[in-house]
Amino acid sequence: MGGGSRGLAHIGILDVLQKNELTPDIIVGTSMGAVIGGLFASGISPAKLKEIANDFNLNNFIERPHLPFLSKKSQINILDFLLLESYKSRLLKKLGLNREDKMEAYLRNLIGEVCIEELPVKFACNALDLISGREIIFENGKLYKALRATMSLPILFEPTKIDNMLLLDGGVLNNAPVGIAKNLDAQKVILVDVHKDIKEVATEEIKNTFQLLHRMVETMVAYTTEDKINRADLVIRIDLEMDALDYSDYIRIVETGENIGNENIDKIKKLIS
Repeated sequence: MGGGSRGLAHIGILDVLQKNELTPDIIVGTSMGAVIGGLFASGISPAKLKEIANDFNLNNFIERPHLPFLSKKSQINILDFLLLESYKSRLLKKLGLNREDKMEAYLRNLIGEVCIEELPVKFACNALDLISGREIIFENGKLYKALRATMSLPILFEPTKIDNMLLLDGGVLNNAPVGIAKNLDAQKVILVDVHKDIKEVATEEIKNTFQLLHRMVETMVAYTTEDKINRADLVIRIDLEMDALDYSDYIRIVETGENIGNENIDKIKKLIS
């Protein structure tokens, strides 16, 4: 499941599974859940994933405003960027705020040219093709390209171009891809649920076009997710309240995943026995 920074909790779940000598036969994900799942499926251990999370800084992949009071290492609220006049004008000319395509280069450097069909663990992820309006399922092809496509969060990253497709974050259309796992012949499906429940907000919290769009996408994803969650055989709920773009407390996110994983390990073993 996607969820931006909250998706890092998947690392904790995978760590618990590995310590209990359990490895999924199939991993299906979307957005950040797909990135973590795809890296694991390629052979990267949970311990190494923690190192990657520690070094990850979303601001490295976003064009920053030239403001003298910001240091290069500053963690910046991305939504605040959108309120700057220079960024408003940029969004009228571009489809996202990403700097060239550093994210694709970053993923390629991590996993190289490996193809999905070559992975030691069966893997799939999804994306939304804006041209056809259809969900695209990646079951083969370059892994780094599939991961870049599935995590193309609207506004933040430009859609990924592959062939004649213009691909956006898979979580926008299907944030709980249980059906994809079942179509790949998964016998038992465990869903790690990191989505944020929709709560009422004050009127003054939606005061410009960008905040309106953010709230709209957040609400749409939440409601479409609710319809799909119950198709899983076991739902592991990880309740994290931070914003999807807040990567500042990754340690707490991963540790929360570990704690919830340990609480549910007996249920997991019973389900697959």
